[in-house]
Amino acid sequence: MTLRQYKGIWHLCTPGEKQAKIFKEEEDYKFAMTLVAMCAYDCPGVQIITFELMSNHVHFVLCGTESEVLAFFDLFKRRLRLYLAKKRDRTNLTHFSCDKPIAISTLESLRNQIGYTNRNNFVIDSDQTPFTYPYGANGYFFHPLAKERPYSLYADLNILKKRAFVHTKAIDYPDCFQIVDGYFSPMNYCRFDIGEGVFRDARHYFHKLSKEIESYKEIAVVLGDAIFYTDDELGDVVYRICKEKYDGQKATLLGKNEKMELARTLHFDYNADNAKIHRLTGLSLETLHALFPQRRK
Repeated sequence: MTLRQYKGIWHLCTPGEKQAKIFKEEEDYKFAMTLVAMCAYDCPGVQIITFELMSNHVHFVLCGTESEVLAFFDLFKRRLRLYLAKKRDRTNLTHFSCDKPIAISTLESLRNQIGYTNRNNFVIDSDQTPFTYPYGANGYFFHPLAKERPYSLYADLNILKKRAFVHTKAIDYPDCFQIVDGYFSPMNYCRFDIGEGVFRDARHYFHKLSKEIESYKEIAVVLGDAIFYTDDELGDVVYRICKEKYDGQKATLLGKNEKMELARTLHFDYNADNAKIHRLTGLSLETLHALFPQRRK
């Protein structure tokens, strides 16, 4: 596969640190899932490879020119604002923005960007896997059962129900669109052939999800995103650092100065909170709260 056949491939991410929660209820997420489908249909120059909706930010990996990609996001934001206004929800969307999507120019970068997006919720919610989070395309990658889920059709809805479903009087969307769990399925519009096609097989994809954490750290820096890791992933990081810097000694057996140095690395380079650093190094929470008072978790 070559990327030259596409007009451009981009990672579009909105910052989450300053933006208040947008999707507060299940209804909000479901509408946003349908809204992605609507905007994808109304922006034919854009092809969505994968995406994930978080409570206060979004990630999209998509094909198109930069102007087409930004027009897609502007349409999504404009319609989302109208939806919130109808709900009398006064959430400020000032920080829900993306002025410059990140260009993806190599196959390896595309693999990493897909993995980064599809694991976004998994790393902060211990009850999820990259295949179970429902609000994105992540659960469909290399998952035949997800792609064959029972569905109803948009054609089955009458005019009033269509208006209620899409939250607008403009209801001209394909009758063949599949509806699952109360929203338009990503099967209607996501290019899984592109997304899965950049990996050798399902095992290669799963390896990317679980083993490329250094690549994800670099992506987060470029995106200005706050990256998170699971305890197991941070455990691998600690093992590697101890092997390289401390002659393979276990983190919990290091001297206090070495533990403090390791704690700073985990905090600043890997966005680890104090509870995780405590579990990995054995430093007391009191010490860590004094070092990093903003991460008292």
